[in-house]
Amino acid sequence: MKIKMTKRIVLRFNNFLFLLIGLLGFSTACMKVKDSPVAYGTPSADFIINGVVKDQASQPISNIKVVMNRDSINTDASGKFTLKNKMFPTNQTFNVKLRDIDGTANGSFQDKDTTIVFNDNAFKNGDGSWYSGMVEKSVEIKLTSK
Repeated sequence: MKIKMTKRIVLRFNNFLFLLIGLLGFSTACMKVKDSPVAYGTPSADFIINGVVKDQASQPISNIKVVMNRDSINTDASGKFTLKNKMFPTNQTFNVKLRDIDGTANGSFQDKDTTIVFNDNAFKNGDGSWYSGMVEKSVEIKLTSK
């Protein structure tokens, strides 16, 4: 009889604790904290390359395929291109490949692989949290005729 009474008291106490913990959990989960920073994420920044592709006589070359990582673009009539890549906000090195894809339409040029390095970056327009902002670099790349 004494064991049944002790079990009943322990069960009621456990039920009371579960109810109390549940109420406390609900009350804190539903609270809205103003201006709280996000507590998870990955720091990132946009690395932007603004470039122009020219021949040995400094004339712009159109329709050159410019490839960086998994992104590619063709140069416009002025030989210009812009590529953007989101990466971790530290010094970065990008391998850029240039390919003449239109044959002899604008002349015939040798393919070129080049490296573009971003060091000591001054990021602009960050959000003060995980996004550090953007950094731009302007480059001029010369291709050699075949």
